[in-house]
Amino acid sequence: MRVRNGVLATAFLLLLGVLLGVPQTRACSWAIGYFHQVTALKGRVVGTDVTLFQYAGWLRQSFARKHVKLTLYEYRWPRALDNMVPVKTAETDKYGKFDFEALGTGHYTLVIDEKTWGHSDWFDVEVKELPRSTESVTIDVSPNFPDCTGGHEFIVKMK
Repeated sequence: MRVRNGVLATAFLLLLGVLLGVPQTRACSWAIGYFHQVTALKGRVVGTDVTLFQYAGWLRQSFARKHVKLTLYEYRWPRALDNMVPVKTAETDKYGKFDFEALGTGHYTLVIDEKTWGHSDWFDVEVKELPRSTESVTIDVSPNFPDCTGGHEFIVKMK
């Protein structure tokens, strides 16, 4: 009986050591080097931070984010806002709509500052010529769940 208890205790301590030794990881790490391709950057900023509404995309995307500041920066890696060059800014209207107007082709980082929630979201964007032009984009800045669902979406609608 003593040997069995010793084996169980050793196994428990080994398991505990493995679990405590696992480094902390971020729940969601967005793909580095992935660019949302568009021909124009105009559309709506939507989302909600009400957890109950996060489960249904159509519901959380029915909340327009008004007076949100959007800043377009030249793309740089590693990303650090203090060394990024701003290209243009825009602000959403009371319906969450924005339009950056004419943009040159290139790679950009779009930062969305949602001051009422106290956080920002960002997306890497490539403006380029495509077979079909971009009609609009919907940017869902809702907080995401630990499994990376429920928010942080950049949806492109083509003509």
